[in-house]
Amino acid sequence: FDNVTVGAPEPNGSQRVLVKDLTLAISPGRHLLITGPNGCGKTSLLRVLAGLWAPMSGKVSRPTGIASIMWLPQRPYLLQGSLRDQVVYPQDTNVDKVDDNRVKECLVMAGLGKFIDGSLNVGLNTRHLEWNDVLSGGERQRIGFARLYYHAPKFAILDEATSAINPDEESQLYERLVQTDTTVISIAHRLELRKFHKDELKIAGDGVGGFKIV
Repeated sequence: FDNVTVGAPEPNGSQRVLVKDLTLAISPGRHLLITGPNGCGKTSLLRVLAGLWAPMSGKVSRPTGIASIMWLPQRPYLLQGSLRDQVVYPQDTNVDKVDDNRVKECLVMAGLGKFIDGSLNVGLNTRHLEWNDVLSGGERQRIGFARLYYHAPKFAILDEATSAINPDEESQLYERLVQTDTTVISIAHRLELRKFHKDELKIAGDGVGGFKIV
């Protein structure tokens, strides 16, 4: 972020300033936690980073492609298809060769080993039209982590990606993630996650775009 100001659109066409004049470079291995009160602009900042919103001023530079940057929202996208498809998405299993052993390893790392250990009538070829109806909220978020482990991008942006997972298991997921070469940018309300990050961007939510980097 190079002198970036982020605003939220108002009904009258104006913009409410959320973060003002932010200059911040996120270096590899320098995990960043973004915190602040509800409505302060945490997700809006990520929308600007993703290119979904234009900043009010300033410049944003980011890597492109799933090998460079991957987004993990609170509700991961699940597609029609097999359990294997959920983990390797957006890779196309009809075209690309998939290492099933690697897929299984990532499911185990994400705490979903029960789907492949034979205790349930589920396997990598199991298909559902609506996986959202089959999996709990926590299981859906674990699928997102399995996907993240599988692709191992240079940067991962997690927006409340563990909100449906209890704190102990949340820590296990993060611990495995920060042991990889993936640099993590997180939005989270549970401050127990601070220990997995090197820096914290505290957005004030004061109406004038205040923030602090610690």
